[in-house]
Amino acid sequence: MKKIYTFIPLKEEHKKLLESSSSNCKFIHLGLIKPTLDQVKDANVIIGNIPVEILKNIPDLEFVQLNSAGINGYSDNPDFPKNVSLANAAGAYGVAISECILAGILTLMKHIPSYIQNQSNHKWKDEGKVKSIYNSQILVLGLGDIGKEFSKRAYAMGAHITGIKRNIKDKPEYVDKLCTMDSLYEELEKADIIVSSLPGSKSTYHLFDKEALTHVKKQPIFVNVGRGSLIDSSVLEKALKENIFSGAYIDVTDSEPLPKEDELWNLNNLIITPHVTGGYHLEETLNRIVEISATNIQKYCEGKEIINKVNLEV
Repeated sequence: MKKIYTFIPLKEEHKKLLESSSSNCKFIHLGLIKPTLDQVKDANVIIGNIPVEILKNIPDLEFVQLNSAGINGYSDNPDFPKNVSLANAAGAYGVAISECILAGILTLMKHIPSYIQNQSNHKWKDEGKVKSIYNSQILVLGLGDIGKEFSKRAYAMGAHITGIKRNIKDKPEYVDKLCTMDSLYEELEKADIIVSSLPGSKSTYHLFDKEALTHVKKQPIFVNVGRGSLIDSSVLEKALKENIFSGAYIDVTDSEPLPKEDELWNLNNLIITPHVTGGYHLEETLNRIVEISATNIQKYCEGKEIINKVNLEV
């Protein structure tokens, strides 16, 4: 009998769903703990993000189902055992994070931070003209689950969407134009809003550098919910102070947690959330992680190809 250890905050209905996905597996639900090797040394399957230092020493491990969409620290870790299948939770986070993106953009467009400050100061003051998502040109970097879910919502609100991704086949109906990264600088010149959900990688590391900023023409709102390594904190600070970006919403920073002394904290045209748009904050996200995991447990037990499988050869 295969042993499956879970490290996600499961409710009873989640446990039942997982356990119904196979009749010949034993599930051990340990919740959100940091396990020792002794606790999981007989595991065949791990569901959840536990340290590679433990995974590499589990002798009969066959499959790891991450609870994250990101695979940094696993696929790029030379200690991750190459004979173990790895899958991520892509498809679980689109609803939660796309709504946070919209909230950040609208908050900046409608001067909500200023009105909150005015309320705190008991000041009745009109903060002037606002902008709209309607008829705006939005550049979406990365059209995975998050980029697609955001694009659907922004398109429904009347925005014009340009998506950048590796493969430009099969353009979704809610995307007006599809490009590869070769067109980045050209598309930056047209954007009223820039949204990135790109993962961290060598190709995206400091992609938004000083050279990229020279191609930004329309003082767009900048949003980053992917990885903080997309833009150096000093470059983002420059872009906001010099009004290259009219405002920004970031859920990720180049160093996390953002140091208390970092100047980004003091910018009034920047909204920062501490890498919380994903996680388990929205119940739907956890439900989807469990559904993905249950599907993969069934496929694993039946000897079929798992979904969201990560190519460890790249």
